[in-house]
Amino acid sequence: MKYEDPSYVSLPSNDAMPWYYPSHGTDFENEDNTANYTAVAGNWGRKRVGDARWVRKGKMAAWGPNYEEWEIEDQARKRLKILLPTEPDPDAPITLPHLRSPTPPLTSPYPAPNTQHLTYTSFVLDKGVTQAFRSKMLDELEESTNSIIEQEGILRRALGRLWQALSEDPDTPAGDADVIPKREDEDVEGDSERERRLARAPNLEPITHKLFLTRFSVDANNNFDPPSVEVQTENMEKSLSLLRDFQDDGREYVERLEEIRDGIGDLRKQRDAIWDIVRRKAISELRETVASSVHPPA
Repeated sequence: MKYEDPSYVSLPSNDAMPWYYPSHGTDFENEDNTANYTAVAGNWGRKRVGDARWVRKGKMAAWGPNYEEWEIEDQARKRLKILLPTEPDPDAPITLPHLRSPTPPLTSPYPAPNTQHLTYTSFVLDKGVTQAFRSKMLDELEESTNSIIEQEGILRRALGRLWQALSEDPDTPAGDADVIPKREDEDVEGDSERERRLARAPNLEPITHKLFLTRFSVDANNNFDPPSVEVQTENMEKSLSLLRDFQDDGREYVERLEEIRDGIGDLRKQRDAIWDIVRRKAISELRETVASSVHPPA
């Protein structure tokens, strides 16, 4: 036998066609030979035909050492499935068991509510109308709005105290004003005109820079890298800008709340006025009804 390289034989291009399409053959001599073949040669698509070369009957998988255990578990699963209630079909129409018809009735069994009132008396005696006109919802909304406005006032006063604290110079003692010495009170010996002028000039450095900026001394032996004055100034200005924006947003928020409170008050006045008019009309109708019943027309 001629030796062939296994790697060469295993190439897909060397596969034989009968491996995929086996030739036609049968072991059943008494079968009808006029079967309708789906392929010219082989067993493709004819696994369940009687005259096929390999007929698959029963399970598709081969027997294994755990086949009996799997069969026992499968039978137990089937028995449990029979005992369990059947799952409802999601595509089945909705049915109501307490009704004769599978669909609910088109009309309600009780009369429809009277949405159209022909008299003021029926309008006033309607519970839904009474609940709508005498509801305390508007009062509760107004109280909530007032409480929020009061809390915003506390925050606004706290921010005012903050700006007041930031406007005070930490270098000036409390209760002492800036005193610029007069020229005749100074010791003119040994001082030039420029030094005297600088001594009398006020300090123009912003107070926020005095409060929040720190100038670190340069130390080569220190491993700590202190932030520069420019970085500190940028962070401080960003923080103060956020506080100012927050104060402006709070002011606008309070203005909107005041508008809402005024609108709620106007709405409540209109509602109470309409309710008073309707009640007076209903009382007049009742009086006319009583008068007509006591003194019927001749």
